[in-house]
Amino acid sequence: MDWKAKATRLLGNRTLYLQGHGQFAFVTPCRKRAFSLWSTRAEAEHAMNSILSCGGDCHGGSFHYVTDLGEPI
Repeated sequence: MDWKAKATRLLGNRTLYLQGHGQFAFVTPCRKRAFSLWSTRAEAEHAMNSILSCGGDCHGGSFHYVTDLGEPI
C-alpha cells in the first residue's frame, strides 16, 4: 500500500508530507497542515508527544493526532 498517497487523498492535497514510511500518520491540522508517517502507532505517538508546537501558527498540541491509515474509512 502507498501510505503517502492514501494520506494525501484523505487529508487533502494541500497537506504537506514531511517524512517517513508506514501506515500510522501523525497529523498537525494547523494552518500549515502536515503529516509524517510511522511504522507503528507507538512511534507516531512518541513523535506527537515530543513536540509542543508545530510552528508559529500552531493551534496547540491538543489538535494534533495519530491515525491508522490501514483502517477502513
